[in-house]
Amino acid sequence: MELRHIRYFQVLAEELNFSRAAERLHIAQPPLSRQIQELEEEIGAKLFYRTKRKVVLTDAGKVFLQKSYNILELVEQARISARLSSTGTQGEFRIGFTGTVQILIPTLKKYREQFPQIKIILKQMNHSDQISALNENEIDIALVSAPVQHHNIQVAPIKKMNFVVALPESHPLVHKPSLTFRDLENETFIMTPKTASSKYYVTVMSAFKKENFTPNISIQVHDLQTALVLVAAGMGIALTPSPMKALNGVVHRKIDDFDLTIIGSMAWRKDNKSEVLEKFLEFFFEYYLKELNEVNY
Repeated sequence: MELRHIRYFQVLAEELNFSRAAERLHIAQPPLSRQIQELEEEIGAKLFYRTKRKVVLTDAGKVFLQKSYNILELVEQARISARLSSTGTQGEFRIGFTGTVQILIPTLKKYREQFPQIKIILKQMNHSDQISALNENEIDIALVSAPVQHHNIQVAPIKKMNFVVALPESHPLVHKPSLTFRDLENETFIMTPKTASSKYYVTVMSAFKKENFTPNISIQVHDLQTALVLVAAGMGIALTPSPMKALNGVVHRKIDDFDLTIIGSMAWRKDNKSEVLEKFLEFFFEYYLKELNEVNY
């Protein structure tokens, strides 16, 4: 069964006259009759009663007519969706991230305003799982810390992030504009374990070791956003990248003798030919990368 069979049937059902239907379809009457006959043979039921004076829909024809409108509507929707998808303006876009997606929020907000028909899926996973997900084509973009060494993955640095201390707003150290490690010797630290964010864990613990500082880690959480919630509740302090926006009840302070930075990067497969990915990268780098780097969180 071809779409033209359905279209011819609909016109004939509306006109109930072969001559008028053929005229509307810009074809001769005999080819129209053959198309209707082929359709009836394929369906296995008569769709019209034909006499010399009139054409009438059978009960089967009435049922098929209603369903045929649904069929052509679905085909039209599919055509429009396919066309929009081919231009990167409709489809699905999957983003992997570790501790927080805040670094992309300004861009995602603007992107959604311009491309509201794109479905955005955010997947929280650790660094190594993101790389695996990219290789398995389970995500389109990974928000990771550089470096990433893989021959099929393109990496673009998007933000240099300094680490700061997150303190409860009622903490006595809040009154100091900056801190030293000696100020933190007796504090309870909240951190993510190595299994949740290996890059963050290794980076921070290596820096602690270099400074000959042993933190009192008594609470471990899966992500830094949860760590900030616990900080706000007064359950400890945390080290977080500076782009993370402080929650209500949380204050950020620099550590004078602690110069630790990581490079927040965006990674994607070099062989990912998705029009949606291509459109997002074009949007991100052309319009919003500069603004993103200038935002004060």
